[in-house]
Amino acid sequence: MKFIATFLITTVGFTMALPSPDFQAIDEPLIIYEGECTTQNDGPGFCIYTNSQGNEAQCMCDSLAAHAKVAYLVNVMSAVRYFDDVPHIVRYGMCDEKDENCWMLFWRNGVEFTIDVGKKDVYGTAFYSIWQPLLRERLETGETVKDHLQKQWLPLCDLIISHSMATLQRLAPNKAYWVTLRDYLHTPSYALKLVTNTEHSEVYAEVMKGPEEKGAYGFQPVSIGAFRNMPNDIKHYASGDLVVLEKEKNWKVPPQIVCTSDGHVCYFKACKRSTTTVETGELTNKSLANIELYLELFKHSQRLRNAYVAKTSTVLGIVTDISLGSSTSLSAGQILPKRTKSTETGISDTLVAGILLSSIPHGQSLAKVTEQAESTAVATAIEQSRCWKSQIEENIAEFHSAGIYWGGEDDHFNINQHTILIDAEGRASLDVDMATLGNGLASENMRPRGIAMDTKAIETLFEEWLPNELSKRK
Repeated sequence: MKFIATFLITTVGFTMALPSPDFQAIDEPLIIYEGECTTQNDGPGFCIYTNSQGNEAQCMCDSLAAHAKVAYLVNVMSAVRYFDDVPHIVRYGMCDEKDENCWMLFWRNGVEFTIDVGKKDVYGTAFYSIWQPLLRERLETGETVKDHLQKQWLPLCDLIISHSMATLQRLAPNKAYWVTLRDYLHTPSYALKLVTNTEHSEVYAEVMKGPEEKGAYGFQPVSIGAFRNMPNDIKHYASGDLVVLEKEKNWKVPPQIVCTSDGHVCYFKACKRSTTTVETGELTNKSLANIELYLELFKHSQRLRNAYVAKTSTVLGIVTDISLGSSTSLSAGQILPKRTKSTETGISDTLVAGILLSSIPHGQSLAKVTEQAESTAVATAIEQSRCWKSQIEENIAEFHSAGIYWGGEDDHFNINQHTILIDAEGRASLDVDMATLGNGLASENMRPRGIAMDTKAIETLFEEWLPNELSKRK
């Protein structure tokens, strides 16, 4: 039985919201579960997890049981391990206890490494005697998932990285790295394998492939023609001119805050790899759909001079990049939606790496705020909830006028206690990243259903769920 957990990529089916930690611009993500986990004879089954920052996670289910536990794994298994003060950012990995092999992917000094370890290559060494017990997949009696990761996964990461250090230092020496967005989009990548020096019975890392260029954190630029709502006069920012800020605050998450050449601080929303539905094999791309939504908001605010929509988050421009080359452009994991041709927009075949926003959602979810409410403040919270409901009703009307809904599709990315944010000033707002944009005929069909679902969700949340939660604290 195989196991993998990650913070990034792959497939979808149905969706359901799980109770999750709150997020900030650079905090741990809000986890939403999608896709039924399966294990196939010819390969892994996948799940996908998406948060309101647009990050995604894949896992290959194993004996660690419930989906909720797997979702939790996504949050904790991405790890940062330090060797000589150098962060080694572990993204995900796989363990196969039965066949005794594993692999892991991580970054060091702006270079991506995938390391494979198999029994046949390390058997009989001191390394093997330490490594083999760390492949255990099943939870022991009384052991929590967190305990399992602390005892198994993190020591496994440290063991593999430490025995690869000579090769890692040669291929990724200490230097400035990931300075601009372009550095992230063109990250050198190597495939390594641990092998044994038979003369000394020592294990070391051997290069099997590389270097190749890949986008870190699942970044993958696409043609400008992928976007139906791309404005003709939108400003362009070259990826190499955007300096990444605050990346050291949390290496687990992609870069989000950048500084332009003229000193403006913006928020970056990236184009990422596509995802595949296990049941249908259909390729979708939530990152492109989300960017499309922001572009429509931008055009809508320009047409109607809508102050609220403009305030929600202004699109400052698109981030452009050069092609990664034939070896890494539009892999099997990437699709381009059928949109208008780039010539129709009046812009040449520019690759788009993402967009720059004036701001991104900040604050705690309504669920978290309610959880923290003191019994002495319940009366105040009840009064405040009326104000929050009024703010959300006003907000949703503006979004509906732009053809944007939270309900309307056969999913659970709905208005609920996890998709309403309360900022530091106590104002309620909707998490735009969870919304759905309708286009053309689909929009007309979606409108009545979307409005009805959103209206019902607001009523259910503020007239049933919230009073019930607050009553528990009296």
